Amino acid sequence: MTDSPLSAFSSDSTDLTPSAESVARCATITSAPDRQGVAWSEPDSDWGLTTRRPYSSIHTSGGRAHQQQTRWVVDGDVGAHVGQYGTEEVHSIPNTYGEFSSVETDVTFVDGLGAQYGYGFDGSAVEKALRVLTGGGRYSASKYSLIPCGRQPWVLTGPEGTLLCSCAPVDRPSEGRLTTKVETDSSTVAIEEQNQTVLDGVHQFIGLIEDSLGGQITGVEYKRSRGETQHVFVDDEADEQWAISAGDLAQLASLTTDPSSIQGSVGRGIQPPRGGETIVAEWDGPEHPVGYLQDGDIIAGYEFHWETSAGALEDVATVRTYRLTQSYGTWTVEYRTDRIATVVP
Repeated sequence: MTDSPLSAFSSDSTDLTPSAESVARCATITSAPDRQGVAWSEPDSDWGLTTRRPYSSIHTSGGRAHQQQTRWVVDGDVGAHVGQYGTEEVHSIPNTYGEFSSVETDVTFVDGLGAQYGYGFDGSAVEKALRVLTGGGRYSASKYSLIPCGRQPWVLTGPEGTLLCSCAPVDRPSEGRLTTKVETDSSTVAIEEQNQTVLDGVHQFIGLIEDSLGGQITGVEYKRSRGETQHVFVDDEADEQWAISAGDLAQLASLTTDPSSIQGSVGRGIQPPRGGETIVAEWDGPEHPVGYLQDGDIIAGYEFHWETSAGALEDVATVRTYRLTQSYGTWTVEYRTDRIATVVP
């Protein structure tokens, strides 16, 4: 093998920073530390790595670090994990614990069903992870690296070892928001959402608003109401808007819009949740089709459901007819139940 000449490393070489995968390949792999007040679970397999979680959250001077934030990597190829999931970024660590408040929030994906909507890491999460890694003692920042891995757990590595840390709910940043395009028959909107169930509900909601109310959705905004993030669909031309929670959008995604599929399922016979015999339940179908506007509400879909009241001896086969209803500018999903059969097990 011929050695590369020294001239290959000339003053023109400006990017000598190692890649994220290269940094990860050099990650320190050690046994979980024996520290007072911390007990580790048996080894487990997480994303191709062997890790050990603490039995309970770890109290640090920066707050409690939960189990999913403190998986201690005891075996495996960290470089392969970063090679598969990494975002080609390596973040440095603040020089002192007092500087973690200045760490910018990194939102790696957005989920309307999340407690704070955006998932990723912020200064608080990084500080707690570092305190777990170091044991809370003094550290030299240049010896530690944080490697984001998108939706998957990010990596924190240093001389003591390596942690695998799940993304946690964090506030949304003002810039660099991740968006997804949703297309309907008449609209294309960019929405800050990556949960596929919520996105399916978004598609259904836009269709119902445009078909039933004659709106034309031109964009989506966001607001917080009672600790919950709401998607606000906007018609700029008509100066109208419709707000709805991610939970209600997810509910829309689960509904069938074809009543014949409900009729087919109950007509062929259904198995009660208690009892061994299949029964036949007849249903004449809905009073109104999906999209029908009734007293300001929009028929949104149907669902077969077994209902059993607390302490009851009977299982009741029902069909729920869901509708979108509006109150004080916010739309919610509600349902009416039609009983189609009662079964005593």
